[in-house]
Amino acid sequence: MKTETLVGVTLALAALLSVGAYRAGVGVSGNQNALPPVGTPVAVSTDGPGLFAANCAGCHGAQAQGGVGPKLAGLAKGWTAPQLAHAVLDGQAPEGRPLAETMPRFKTVGFGGVPPTDEQITAVHAFLKGL
Repeated sequence: MKTETLVGVTLALAALLSVGAYRAGVGVSGNQNALPPVGTPVAVSTDGPGLFAANCAGCHGAQAQGGVGPKLAGLAKGWTAPQLAHAVLDGQAPEGRPLAETMPRFKTVGFGGVPPTDEQITAVHAFLKGL
């Protein structure tokens, strides 16, 4: 098999696994019981760690250490709450760069199907800043 073909097949498999893990809400450890599936309905809460676990950790890791999605621990400390809100809700980095297509636009998909509140975004921001 040609090297180019092998690379293409490898990248396609990696993409499928990434999307599958995201949709299943599987944590970086692969323990499917560690995290609820992404999109699992959650009560309207301002529990930052709980909101992160239910909506973000499947891609970013339980402690925001990175996985399918990039590491957020440390990075988010430099972001203001409005900048984080824009990233989470609209998929835009603070400098205006669009985030990856695999990043849900939570303004549309919501936290557990319900649009996030300002208080929830603030709670997730506080959780990330504390890591």
